[in-house]
Amino acid sequence: MIPSASPIGSTPVGAGPGLPDGGLIRFLNELDAALVPFANGQRLDLYHLGRSALVSRYRATFSTKDVDVVLMRTLPDLEEKAEELFGKDSVKAKELNLYLDFVPQALPPLPGGFEERSQEVPGGWRVIRLWELEEHDLAATKLKRFSPQDREDLKFLCDQGLLQAEKLRDSLEKAFMWDHPKDGDKYREAAFKNLERVDAYLKGAPVL
Repeated sequence: MIPSASPIGSTPVGAGPGLPDGGLIRFLNELDAALVPFANGQRLDLYHLGRSALVSRYRATFSTKDVDVVLMRTLPDLEEKAEELFGKDSVKAKELNLYLDFVPQALPPLPGGFEERSQEVPGGWRVIRLWELEEHDLAATKLKRFSPQDREDLKFLCDQGLLQAEKLRDSLEKAFMWDHPKDGDKYREAAFKNLERVDAYLKGAPVL
């Protein structure tokens, strides 16, 4: 049985066991320090998603080598510098065995207004601000692709008792807020079909 989730916001950032080499906290501290000379007093908002968010926030035992954050484009020069210094092919990525990956908002896609529902993670950083997505918004980002890893992540969130079907549907509606069922968007159709599988699992189906 999967242990109950820690209360939201109570788990120390980077505490999850699936993060290598000291975890996310070391990665974020070094990222923040590296960006100080380039920030000119600006703050870079990092909205955390993907598997590393589950590992850090809920102490999931999954392994991961990337830290997915939303590409906001509000500070493009600073985002570009962060990716240059800590992206997949960077020296720091090889040193820390963990890399920064900026994800375009339209790719998962992200529910509209996700920023207002996110919770800031306390930290003494001078440049970066880390944000945790609301759990249904985070889950909604996994419904379009619905890869084996996405299904495993969704199952974890369900088993933790964190998801409610109607709230997940609402987040998914917000992710496709510019589309209508009559438009025939195959990605929207697939995401909502996958939502039905999550709903069935929440109601007691043996597999997701």
